[in-house]
Amino acid sequence: MPTDITMPKLSDTMTEGRLVSWKKSVGERVERGEIIAEVETDKATMELEAFASGTLAEQRVKPGELVAVGTVIGVIGAGGEIPPVAPEKPTPSPEEPKPSPEESKPSPQKAEPQPTPEATPAAPAGDVPERVMELPEEKASAPAPPEAERGEGERAAPVVRRMARERGIDLSLVTGSGPEGRILQEDLERYLTEKPAPESAVATGEGAEGEPLSRMRGAIARVTSQAWQTIPHFYETVEIAMEEGVEIVRELKGSGNEVTFNDLVVKAAAMALAKYPRLNASFAGDRIVTHCEVNIGIAVAVDDGLLVPVVKGCQGLALKEIALETVRLADRARSGRISQEEISGGTFSISNLGMFGIDEFAAVIFPPQAAILAVGNVADRPVVRDGRVVAAKTMRVTLSCDHRIVDGAYAARFLGEFRRIVEKPVLMLLQ
Repeated sequence: MPTDITMPKLSDTMTEGRLVSWKKSVGERVERGEIIAEVETDKATMELEAFASGTLAEQRVKPGELVAVGTVIGVIGAGGEIPPVAPEKPTPSPEEPKPSPEESKPSPQKAEPQPTPEATPAAPAGDVPERVMELPEEKASAPAPPEAERGEGERAAPVVRRMARERGIDLSLVTGSGPEGRILQEDLERYLTEKPAPESAVATGEGAEGEPLSRMRGAIARVTSQAWQTIPHFYETVEIAMEEGVEIVRELKGSGNEVTFNDLVVKAAAMALAKYPRLNASFAGDRIVTHCEVNIGIAVAVDDGLLVPVVKGCQGLALKEIALETVRLADRARSGRISQEEISGGTFSISNLGMFGIDEFAAVIFPPQAAILAVGNVADRPVVRDGRVVAAKTMRVTLSCDHRIVDGAYAARFLGEFRRIVEKPVLMLLQ
């Protein structure tokens, strides 16, 4: 039995994907679990595995094409099945004479009523995923309106309509490039690029150039805009003494058990979250979901944006294990080969700009998480000790919190525990 290969939904924000390349040719044998194609999401390029064994019978989408999630991009047939050939228009057989005009006229007595538009057969299977996505938005029993009466609900997916509302775009003015003229996010971005700037806009100056958002840049714009508009942020900052942290990093250097300041931050955060689990939670409508697993996402800068790979189960990992996993995930993120599994499931996030010399900053929360910790550099700063001002190694961190989930006092207690652990890193070696 043939198996459809569909454009997978590889992230919560993904509504469409681009086929990068096919790894198998039509007619070639395919085994279940084998890589058959590469697809580009709004976050990275990922490999697509076969979910059935057989022969690659069809390639319906060409490399470079952008299609909606759920679109059939190819078909795997049973072993030995011959790839289907596109149907051709029938031609009169040379053995059969063409009917005369009199014979071709329909008999009035045998004429049957033509089927009404409502009786038209269902659309091909390739269109089904596109319509299934719209089921939550409309009643399944309602008949499809004529083409001339199609509204925004059928011309664009919910995420595209929301994006249009946020940017003040009238969808009736946008030309869709998707199946049946559906409007894709790429169409909105192209419309904004081609739309003339209003007269009141600030002059860009001679030689100024604009460029359309990349898919990753567009994804970052959507997620951060959603977070900024829907999450009531508040911020708390503490300064942490780092003399012992600097010493332990120096002592382990070259030993084969090296750790970084970021590794200390991740481990200390995991330990503090175990004591203050409300910050290891998510806001879900009318509920607050507290997670048992501490899965910490670490923001990694990549070309044209950032990815947030997730270190899973931090509550049970030793400091060295966290260090190794962080290096592995960062390498995969920068190479563009990170998997969806490796960037999913985060319950708390850390963004570290200390390596760029940043003293302190505030980060935007990744929905639906409760908080994100922004980490600055370790530097010599003036501190007061025994009534005297001296230079000491310190690090500043700022916690951004969702006020719907936690209050200031709870966040302050978490930061106090976090600081206590970082200032005594030997505590991390005991777990």
